[in-house]
Amino acid sequence: MQSIINSIVKNRNLIIYLVLSFISFNFLFNNSSLHHNELGKISTYLSATSSKFLSSINSYFNLKKENEKLINENLQLKKIESKYRFTETNKDKLKSLSSAKVILNSINKSKNIIIIDKGKLDSISLEMGVISSDGVVGIVKNVTNNYASIISLLNTDLRLNAILKNSSTIGSVSWDGLNARILKLNDIPLSSSLKVGDTVVTGGMSFYFPKGVPIGKIINYDNSSLEGYYEIDIEVFNDFSSLSNLYILGRTDNDEIKSLLDE
Repeated sequence: MQSIINSIVKNRNLIIYLVLSFISFNFLFNNSSLHHNELGKISTYLSATSSKFLSSINSYFNLKKENEKLINENLQLKKIESKYRFTETNKDKLKSLSSAKVILNSINKSKNIIIIDKGKLDSISLEMGVISSDGVVGIVKNVTNNYASIISLLNTDLRLNAILKNSSTIGSVSWDGLNARILKLNDIPLSSSLKVGDTVVTGGMSFYFPKGVPIGKIINYDNSSLEGYYEIDIEVFNDFSSLSNLYILGRTDNDEIKSLLDE
């Protein structure tokens, strides 16, 4: 106790100063509208600044959790979009839509493959279509319990049914192994009407994708071919060099259609 008293006596001038300052500021705050407003602004600014700082720190440490939340929210939006676009409009059957993360991806080979962190234990099976928020990515090729490999659109072995969105002219999309952003749109007859900027989407004539999933847009074409078809370059909507989160489509009609083809 004596030490506390000695400390107070030793610092009595500072304590008296602080007490008087507090009384003065309190008097000004309560009796002067000008000072009341100014001190209120300062208090609000300091409070908001500190809250923003603490919120930033909290967001940083919870970044992974927030990212997972955004992915799940995006997945729910994709389910709603799929139900409306693919079931109601196009009469296609979409069984499920699940998310996955890319853990390995190549773009500099002729037969590029993508590996995702979902497999049989997550209901992933062969020949499921894979998309991103920007459009078509590829088709599931192989599956293990916890992982799956995807044949990328940037694979010279893949040829995908496609149509011109505005005219529904049927063709197919493939990659020539050169530019990772440019695909070829094949089998479009010269009698078809098209222009630069036209959107190319899936045609729905496959087991993998419903009709209308975006693929890319026309950036160049040549109508001088003697074979009666355009030579068309399309810019793919996906940037395959930065794929992160993907969505796997599950179709309910695959087995039924395949059974008819096998008869």
